[in-house]
Amino acid sequence: MGIKNDKTKKLRRLFEGTDLLIAPGAHDALTAKLIEKVGFDVAFHTGYGTAASLLGAPDIGLVSFYEMVERVRYIAHAVNIPIFADGDTGYGGPVNVQRTVREYIWAGASGMFIEDQVWPKRCGHLEGKELIPEEEMVAKIHAAYDAKMEEDPDFILGARTDAISVYGFEEAIRRANLYAKSGVDFVFLDAPETEDQVKQIPKLVNAPVMLNLIEGGKTPLFTFKEVKDMGYKILAIPLTALYSGVGAMLSALRALKERGYLDSNQKGMITFKEFSDIVGLFDLLNKEKEYAD
Repeated sequence: MGIKNDKTKKLRRLFEGTDLLIAPGAHDALTAKLIEKVGFDVAFHTGYGTAASLLGAPDIGLVSFYEMVERVRYIAHAVNIPIFADGDTGYGGPVNVQRTVREYIWAGASGMFIEDQVWPKRCGHLEGKELIPEEEMVAKIHAAYDAKMEEDPDFILGARTDAISVYGFEEAIRRANLYAKSGVDFVFLDAPETEDQVKQIPKLVNAPVMLNLIEGGKTPLFTFKEVKDMGYKILAIPLTALYSGVGAMLSALRALKERGYLDSNQKGMITFKEFSDIVGLFDLLNKEKEYAD
């Protein structure tokens, strides 16, 4: 049947432009609003952050397909910027992947990627990962491509390989180029471990490429300009908001317990009015008044 999504068309225009797509991670709708508020053009729905915020659990395949789709829906409907989503392994074989792509599109995502790990998957920066055969991943990509072309041809589809830490850098490049020929818009080699690997990936892969940077992760950190100059198309920054938010909450709660009273002037804490503005309270109250009148 197909649908029209103006945010997906916007993401397609951005993807086909010359600028680097910088996508901070949103683990919930509120974080997505903050990403939009400070002026980023795209937000990245993070599966790692979803596991942490929804279950208080690590990213080891504990979040169900339904839970991921619902989190994508909440995030996408909270903002006016495109949402780029983590599709994990696609939640099954090719037919399952088709449903996953359709559900993500119906939920409001403007792009997504699927990966070549076995299920249950692990965070790309953890050890102990296992990969499915490349033929199985190619079949999943073909299925995902057919689903997106039926629903929304502008939808941005990517393929991720975790082969660097499992089979080595050369095999990861080979898999990435195989996936690039199978119907995706971009490829993503997760968790490169050296500066040289990061620099070589855009030169060796025959497709637009995505880089994922995590504070404290396996991959060295680079500036936005350095990432663009190396030739990357998408830069995902999935955990900055999550890690800094948890750090700030821990600090505030420890201070509260130690001093034994509330302090509205605590460093970093916003006011009731500021928070109400972020979540759109005043706009909704004005709309409520219009209907009442």
